[in-house]
Amino acid sequence: MFGHWFDGDGMLHGVTFTDNGIWYRNRYVRTPKYLAETAAGKIVYRSFGHNAPGGVLKNIGRLPANAANTSLIWHGGRLLALWEGGRPWQVDPVTLETIGEFNFDGKLSFRDPFSAHGKIDPASGDYYNHGLSVGGRGPQINIYRINRDGDLVARTGIPVKVAAFVHDFAFAGDYLVYFVHPVGFRNPLPFLSGWKAFNDCVRYDPAWGMEALVVDARTLKLVRRIRLDPFVVFHFGNAWQEGRKLVIDLMRFEDFSVNELLSDIFHAENDQGGVPWRYTLDLDSGSAQAEALPFACAGEFPQWDLRFSGKKTRWLYSAAIADNGTNGFFNAIQRLDGDTGELTMHDFGPGRFTSEAVFVPEGEAEGDGYLCCVVYDASSRSSEIVLLDARQEGLPQVARIPLRNHVPFGFHCGYTRRAFLPA
Repeated sequence: MFGHWFDGDGMLHGVTFTDNGIWYRNRYVRTPKYLAETAAGKIVYRSFGHNAPGGVLKNIGRLPANAANTSLIWHGGRLLALWEGGRPWQVDPVTLETIGEFNFDGKLSFRDPFSAHGKIDPASGDYYNHGLSVGGRGPQINIYRINRDGDLVARTGIPVKVAAFVHDFAFAGDYLVYFVHPVGFRNPLPFLSGWKAFNDCVRYDPAWGMEALVVDARTLKLVRRIRLDPFVVFHFGNAWQEGRKLVIDLMRFEDFSVNELLSDIFHAENDQGGVPWRYTLDLDSGSAQAEALPFACAGEFPQWDLRFSGKKTRWLYSAAIADNGTNGFFNAIQRLDGDTGELTMHDFGPGRFTSEAVFVPEGEAEGDGYLCCVVYDASSRSSEIVLLDARQEGLPQVARIPLRNHVPFGFHCGYTRRAFLPA
């Protein structure tokens, strides 16, 4: 049994909508971890939540194996499966066959982690990503800028006080913003010596403090360090500039107790979601203001119309935990109208669970489109692709595509207008 929800191997699911119907396919990413453990029929590698069998000698000095299991990006003509602590894996967008580990023509070494969460600037086509590394000078956040053709053209490293778990960041037009929260580990020896798994060494300690790093998106130079009151954040919504202020939406947790749930995902009852907050950072004074946004239910996986990334947006979407008599995971999708504060929620019903809902545009206006997600029905042990109309009250369901097999509950998704169809 894997020790944590983060330990599962990456399985990609491709859904293509055409005038003639829907085409679906899936495939595991063929990492060394997947191939070896599938052949052996047991755990072989060290991972986020567990050590490899065999004691200290099998784990000392070894990093968790790359599972390529968290997110994906279509950029520069490549489909990349993303993890957290290693390089991306390139996958054929039509067949989903694994091409291999990708290093941007050697510019990304094996010591350069590449995050599961990057951001594309719709204006320039540049793609930004990051990764935390620890070297002789201590921990730092490595930031990468990749042009629209998929070439890594700039990078930098910004020192941080703690080897923090910086999972995501905000793209605010001219700036990139990294919230370095107090989740991580100060003493790496129990992990590096092989005594403890990575997750067993991660802790939340508000005494470490928290700060926002504001980085110029073009030069990758640090502009500001802004102190914040400690909390935990995994995922950001959209962000934008208002004069010399940056407005950032995110999902906030008050502590790291949700990790206990993630360590036993199939047996724990989940009512621990994040709450949407809005942070306003003043670049001149270095001050921060924060307020909780209206929400129907606690949730996660914030989404918006990505065509307007870095610009002010009205609509914020997220997975939600509705009180419908079912103890479990996310079972609804909610929408916040940032102009009016009005909330809309689509409850999938008891025993029906979902994850991230990607926004699929139809018209030109922001929010003109659909929310596409996978829904698992526990009573029938089946899954389906569901389209919700993002423009309408109640987010009504407008399409439902039953799948032949159930889809394991997963993390993140993406969308592109390009159709990937077999020849």
